[in-house]
Formats: sequence, C-alpha cells, structure tokens
Amino acid sequence: MTTNAGNISAFAPLILIGLAVVCTPLLCLAEPLRGDQVAAIFPPGWSERDVLLASAQAGQNLVRFGALPNVGIVEFSSQADLESLRAAGALLLLDPQVLGGCLIGAEASALPPSQLTGTAS
Repeated sequence: MTTNAGNISAFAPLILIGLAVVCTPLLCLAEPLRGDQVAAIFPPGWSERDVLLASAQAGQNLVRFGALPNVGIVEFSSQADLESLRAAGALLLLDPQVLGGCLIGAEASALPPSQLTGTAS
C-alpha cells in the first residue's frame, strides 16, 4: 500500500511542468513598462466608447484601441499618469508588446464615428 506522500512525489515532475507552463507567460506580464505607451485593460464589457471616456477622464491621450473593445493603448509620461488610468477604471496596465502585440488593435482615427458614439451612421 502506498502513502499519500508517495503518490504526491510520483506526480511532482508533472506538477512542476504544469506550473512552469502556466506561470512563465504570467512573468512576461509582470515585466516593467518600456517606452511611452501602455495597454490599459478595462473591465470586461466596456465598449470602445467607455475606454475613450475613461482615457479622457484620466487626462491621457488614447493612441489606438486594443484588439478587444475594453483595451486601449494610451500614451503616458509618468507614474502619476498610470495612477490616473487606474483611478479611471483600468484593471491592468501592460506593455502593449508583451504578448507579441496581441493587445494592439486599430488606430482610434480609423474607426467610424458611429462605433465611438454607439449610433448608426
């Protein structure tokens, strides 16, 4: 009869590999911001209009919308700018290039006004 400790030690290599697979991409998200742009990730369900309004409320320049409607690429110049984005509702502030540019979407000026206002043109 085997003990629980024996069962756990038998699966230890698999557990370690699983943790490495899950945690390694998360370490990329924790790297410091470089450059003058940040991907501000707002709550799920926010529209591009909400992101635009929150960026304006924070006094920040929205460069482009992200790949998802609740992501905005914003210019920043100081830590205070990042804090103002958090105060406006940003849940995460990440380097836009961290995930291979997957957070970057269309330029804000490339979208039709109806997409920003929520009205049909």
